[in-house]
Amino acid sequence: MNLLKLARIVGLCLTLSLTALAAFADPPAPQPCTCEYCSRSGFNKSCTFDGTTTTCGSFLAVTLCQPLG
Repeated sequence: MNLLKLARIVGLCLTLSLTALAAFADPPAPQPCTCEYCSRSGFNKSCTFDGTTTTCGSFLAVTLCQPLG
């Protein structure tokens, strides 16, 4: 077998295995809900508030945040 062909096959296998590992890895834990985090990240981002996972939009709807400036 040609050495260049073997190197390409090994590279392709390595790339596919790393992609598969990233696809099945646990997602990072959501950030704690804070006014600064939610104001900058967007309304659909997940965050944790009092131990439960919610969205930044829900957090900002019930929290009195000072405008960033």
